[in-house]
Parts: sequence; C-alpha cells; structure tokens
Amino acid sequence: MTFSKILVPFDGSRYSEKAFEKALEIASKFSSGITVLSILEAEQVDGHMGVSLDSLEDVQDRQVNIAKSMLENLKEDAKARKVPLEIKVMYDPSTSDGIVSYAQNNGVDVIVMGSHGRTGLKKLVLGSVANSVAGHAKCHVIIIKESE
Repeated sequence: MTFSKILVPFDGSRYSEKAFEKALEIASKFSSGITVLSILEAEQVDGHMGVSLDSLEDVQDRQVNIAKSMLENLKEDAKARKVPLEIKVMYDPSTSDGIVSYAQNNGVDVIVMGSHGRTGLKKLVLGSVANSVAGHAKCHVIIIKESE
C-alpha cells in the first residue's frame, strides 16, 4: 500500500486541523506529499438582483484570498517535518462531491479528514461530509474524530 499523495480537506475548524496533524504524521512515515484542499461554495449569479458579474468575481477573489491565507499558515508545520505541501482552493456547490472529484482526478491515494462526530438525529438532519466522502471516494479515507 502506498500513500504518496495525501489529500486533506481543510475548512479551518479544529477537526480539519487534527486531520492535518495526522496527515503530517503519515506523510513523514511514508515520504508522502500532502495537498490541502479548501472547497468554497460556488456563488450563483441567477437570483442575485442587481449584482454584476464583476462584483461577483470580486467577492469570489476575496474568498479565494482568505482561504489561501488560512492555508498558507500550514506551510511552516509541513516545512518543519520536510513534507511537501501543495495548497488548492476550488469552488463546488457540494463540498463532498468536490473532495471526491479532486481525489479521483488527481491520483490521490488517501484522504485524511476530520469529522464532527455527530450521531443520531443530528447526523441524519445535518448529514456528514466525511460519511459522504467515505462512501463515494475510490481511494482510502481516514476519518479523524475529535477525542473527548
């Protein structure tokens, strides 16, 4: 089994931070590279009365810059462990579909992601990005749950 390409979906939450820490451990052991991916929800032009395409592009550019800035902070941790790190930001109306699609199109060996650990009715009502990714990804998926 090879883990040369590790994907870490990252949203800035403590759950994604824990997943990134675990991915660094794995990458250090297997001499792997990590891609940290942030999915932004695609804005729809339809239904935005009075919003120009240029204004929408400005908003999207600001969103990308904020996400990249958040992800840049991870580079020092990766550099300290001598782990190659790539940063990607993309738009997709579905976070889980975007993660799965990116993994399939980029030869990812394993996805390491955090989970809020919701159970019961909360899980049923809110859904779970981690469960959806685990159910649809063609590669291995490691879900890091927050320990109590």
